[in-house]
Amino acid sequence: MSKPPPTNHPLGRRETLRLMASEPMGRVIVSEGALPAVHVVPFALDRECVVFRTPPDSPLAKAALDTVVAFQTDHIDPTAHTGWTGTITGHASRIDDPTTLTRLKHLLPIPHDPHQTWFRITSEFVTGHTLHSPAAHGRLPP
Repeated sequence: MSKPPPTNHPLGRRETLRLMASEPMGRVIVSEGALPAVHVVPFALDRECVVFRTPPDSPLAKAALDTVVAFQTDHIDPTAHTGWTGTITGHASRIDDPTTLTRLKHLLPIPHDPHQTWFRITSEFVTGHTLHSPAAHGRLPP
């Protein structure tokens, strides 16, 4: 007998952002050479925007500058077969304002490299889903 597929339940914007803020790492999805590219970054949420740092000459900095990108993070419990995923789609831009930069330095837990460039991704579209496997709730036959 085949296993039923996992069930997904949509999350609202506020709950998705709350869950995403609980994770230290996420993925920025950009286009490089007309192909999707995924970059794992430490991040924080600041007023519903994703903020992260990257070297100014990195492929991520070049691909994300002033364009629409996606950002994704999740938390999966492999033992309980449960979790959630959240995605933000929005415009990425470099942060240059000195007051904002001073405030943001305290948001990320890793040491600050003064040679890195800060980016902001606006949260124009926010989607999230919970992930539940029927196996986790005893609904599979032995």
